Amino acid sequence: MPNKQVYGYIRIFTDTQSEKGYGLEIQSEAIKKYCDENAFELIEIFEDQSVSTADLISKRKGLLQLLSALDSVNTIVVINTNCLWRSDTANVLIQREVKRRYGEVISIEQPNYSIYNKDPNEALISSMSELIDEYERISVALKLAKGRAIKASKGDKPAGVTPYGYRYSDDKKRIEVNEQESVIVKRIFKLAQYGKTIQQIVNSLNAEGITTRQGKAWTRGTIHGMLRNDFYTGVLTHQQERMNGNHMAIISKIQFGKVRKQLERRNKRKDTGRPHRAVPT
Repeated sequence: MPNKQVYGYIRIFTDTQSEKGYGLEIQSEAIKKYCDENAFELIEIFEDQSVSTADLISKRKGLLQLLSALDSVNTIVVINTNCLWRSDTANVLIQREVKRRYGEVISIEQPNYSIYNKDPNEALISSMSELIDEYERISVALKLAKGRAIKASKGDKPAGVTPYGYRYSDDKKRIEVNEQESVIVKRIFKLAQYGKTIQQIVNSLNAEGITTRQGKAWTRGTIHGMLRNDFYTGVLTHQQERMNGNHMAIISKIQFGKVRKQLERRNKRKDTGRPHRAVPT
């Protein structure tokens, strides 16, 4: 069975710490010895050499590199938890990042320590942190929503993947017709207009080896969604509001209307149990 893999972290955070025997080299040697004695595979030791007493995580490059490296290796070994945090706020924030990776902190001088033991201050600070996180998420969402609304009001698709048959321009500022895909779009609408069922269209495309943009086989749901999407007629819909888009239409509104009537007739036939007949249009 392979040895457990861990990261080490060392830090000097006071002017007198090294004088009391906790210099970076001493911490490093203690971590290496501990890993050897406990059959741990030490992958890397991250360090911060600042002697400032400030506990600002954003100023500690070594710690940030360590937290970003946590993945399959998710255990941190320190000589003492004071190396990781001295304030309750830093404690909670760092623990949250480690817990997200289902990790653990091992303190050589605190053998019974675990980040999963409840701290009386943790609940309050964690709630505050979550509130701040939620506020930031809402702020970002509001900015994005406002930007999308402005973009849509000008007739441009605000976000998301373009429908099959279209693509974003190289500068991502406008939507262009994808000539190769548009040929398939026109074929699908033509087949539907002249009475082919959705399943027949699916079978025809798949039999010829024509695939979707993702390289997958066509399905009834994909074709049905395309035939109901008036984006192909140059219409843009945002927040349930329809408007003229700046993109070029691939299908005329007349043809789109004829296809919709065919779909509606077929649905009525299903409801009544009567066979469907293609109606010349």
